[in-house]
Amino acid sequence: MNKEIVKLPKIDLHRHLDGSVRVETILDIAKKHNFSLPTNDVNELKKYVQVSPQCRSLSEFLKTFDFFYNFLKFPDVLERIAYESCQDAVEKENVKYLELRFAPPLQTNPEIRFSEEDVLKSILNGIKYAQRDFKIKVGVILCLYRYYNITEEQNLKTLKLAEKYFSSGEVVGIDLAGDESKYSVLLYKKFFDYAKMIGIPITCHAGEAADAKEVLNAIKLGAKRIGHGIHIYEDEEIMKIVKNEGLTLEICLTSNLQTQVVDSIEKHPIKKYYDYGIKITINTDDPSVSNIDLNHELNLAYDVFKFNLDDIKKIILNALESAFISDKEKRNLLEEFNKEFYN
Repeated sequence: MNKEIVKLPKIDLHRHLDGSVRVETILDIAKKHNFSLPTNDVNELKKYVQVSPQCRSLSEFLKTFDFFYNFLKFPDVLERIAYESCQDAVEKENVKYLELRFAPPLQTNPEIRFSEEDVLKSILNGIKYAQRDFKIKVGVILCLYRYYNITEEQNLKTLKLAEKYFSSGEVVGIDLAGDESKYSVLLYKKFFDYAKMIGIPITCHAGEAADAKEVLNAIKLGAKRIGHGIHIYEDEEIMKIVKNEGLTLEICLTSNLQTQVVDSIEKHPIKKYYDYGIKITINTDDPSVSNIDLNHELNLAYDVFKFNLDDIKKIILNALESAFISDKEKRNLLEEFNKEFYN
């Protein structure tokens, strides 16, 4: 692993909180909340909660979440995993700005009257303590969800929560996540329209499981960043639109391989997009589930696609430019990054 890349200050714009849970924490949570596990050995447990390097399907990838998802539906758990996610980003990856995303309805717990807003408050508490203890700035992105048992009412609650907490700067944007092969972004137009009306920045999972047209649909509805966007190479006109409008791709290399978006890492179009002039960023997606971190992903770009150190710095600065923060915060971070890049 290139030591210079490891030392660089970094930004991750596409990291799912529920995909960032330490394996040791899953073990602790299970004991505390009386969930049964097939093993109490951390190394053995990894086989259940992390995908293997040989993972080659979306269903296999998502299966790991099914294993521990019910463990996350408690206030103490969400506060802890939010805190630890930030801590890991700082101490292991030298991340200076992190955007964590999640869908509040997926962590609610009717048995303890734990609502969507309670979910958000618990996570914000963990982030608050992490920002106090570590030198990191964190923004929350709330995910609307393409999912058969997430209702329109629940997605509307998520959007209203985003609106409420956007004014305080704790929520910085919204996302649309879930299975785009079954649920087009066009089905969620009214939510995007509302987000644009109140001024909340929009990113959107698109062009991952579906084709390039889904990216174009997301752009037309107001997305300024695209989660993945891997299939835009299939349509030259859409590539031109992405480039000319200055849209940002949130690329997650290992995740794209594990979910079989690409057949092999060498076939990933990241270098094609970079050379074409599209604004790309490199992110982790689900670092714990994928068993990677941002150092790994940037080194993958360096080793496989022959990005040099200046390219890597440019990609990091693309993320800074595309972050859902104020211009003043961007200027402050840019000054800090330039000192570390060039001194």
